[in-house]
Amino acid sequence: MTDSAVILHRVALNAAFIAVGYALRALKILTLEDGKTVFRFATNVTLPALLLYVMTRASAVGASSGLSATVSTVSAIIPACSLLVGVGCSFGAYLAYRKSPARARGLAVGSATGVNLGMFAYPFVEAIWGVPGLALCAMWDAPNAVVVFGAAKAIFAAEQKHGDASRAVHDDGGIYDGEWLDKKKHGYGCYKYPSGATYEGQWKNNVKDGLGVYTYGKGGSYAGEFKRGRFDGTGIRVLRTGAVKAGLWEDNEFVEATTVKDCEGTIAATNAAVSTARKAAEASNLTMKDLFWKVAKFPPVIAVTLASMMNFTGIALPQTASQLVVPLANANNPIVLLTLGVLFKPAMDRMQVQAVAKFIGVKYGLGLLSAAVCTLFIPQSFALARGVIAALCVMPVPSIVMQYSAEHENDGQLAAAIVLSSQAMTLVLICCFAVVAPYIVSIDKFVFSGALLAGAVAVGVASAVGVLALKPSRVDKAKSPGVARSAPQAPLRAALSGGVKLVGL
Repeated sequence: MTDSAVILHRVALNAAFIAVGYALRALKILTLEDGKTVFRFATNVTLPALLLYVMTRASAVGASSGLSATVSTVSAIIPACSLLVGVGCSFGAYLAYRKSPARARGLAVGSATGVNLGMFAYPFVEAIWGVPGLALCAMWDAPNAVVVFGAAKAIFAAEQKHGDASRAVHDDGGIYDGEWLDKKKHGYGCYKYPSGATYEGQWKNNVKDGLGVYTYGKGGSYAGEFKRGRFDGTGIRVLRTGAVKAGLWEDNEFVEATTVKDCEGTIAATNAAVSTARKAAEASNLTMKDLFWKVAKFPPVIAVTLASMMNFTGIALPQTASQLVVPLANANNPIVLLTLGVLFKPAMDRMQVQAVAKFIGVKYGLGLLSAAVCTLFIPQSFALARGVIAALCVMPVPSIVMQYSAEHENDGQLAAAIVLSSQAMTLVLICCFAVVAPYIVSIDKFVFSGALLAGAVAVGVASAVGVLALKPSRVDKAKSPGVARSAPQAPLRAALSGGVKLVGL
């Protein structure tokens, strides 16, 4: 197979996996929640296996192929470029989105921080540049992994905390942890009253409004609907004596009795609201120490740390470990691609398409600009490194962004659209690099850098034109929910001998 044939084969295979995932959801064999569950498995099991296998294998391949003398020429430049490109693109994206709402900014900046190497770069770089390219890719990988699994995850968490979730202590001693809007409790949050009573759920304009659970300090509780701070709608009141009042409430008064079973739908939704409120409260209390340990205990970070230590000490992956790791590593790519298909929403509204168009312009404009700068530091005689580094700078958004988006209550469908769109854009650029690769050796590095810079300008201009063309009307803005997130879908807890076990009771 020629280089171009190998690339086209990989493109077709990836597209087939995504199409199968989309078909499974369209046929209702898999649901959106199934997709999220499978992606969590990939993030915490198959991705760490892939990182461990690829990083140790690529390092061993480079060492065993007699490339050490050649690679040592750029041994310090490539890791430095990897780290600087990751940080630089993150800062550039922040400047581009600095006036956006917190969660929109978190999604954009976090997605622009680092690139997808394990699933994307390694196979395509190896197809175009062979083993030498693979060795250079491995040198880029460790700093990039720190950026993707450390900095990007921290960005999502920080934007969630600093955007609209924080703690307030009232003069009477009451403590609120949760979301705000215009300096008012609004969204999801938890409140602890001086009396010992607590409320977990939805807020609107500083009062309890929506779904939630109020627990009295001396025992007893109410779970269900609130309006203007009072019990109003369907709900269940559990008294200190154990007696239960299930039914309709108006202005704190019990007006119509129903069965507990009739309230199950409301209680299930209330449990989901409480779960979201607790997450918002947790985000408001997140300290730098908590954030550090949260990142440090992340399975992909553990895998990268272990692989880096093994490479540094020259320890190979034991045979027994390889037999466990290799099948899991091989499963990562199809699992992630199938999940992308399950989560993909082809019918995006005008505002979402505009958001994707802007992001593609920002990410690839910054990526090509970074490539133009980095390649200037590569010796003229090492043309291979110029091509590989330029390609690595424009690799797609890491698929793990979808997991970060889910963890930090962001727009999961927009995250999936950004990941897929960036993969399509990278495939176009990879095809261009495959065509140019044989001629890079004869191209002056300043000319090559200038061509990359021109590409960055072209992408930026095309994106700006697209964003203007997609400018939403007032009707579109009214219809679109914007960059919001849905409450987690929590199941109804358990029915206990004709009753319902409620969150917080």
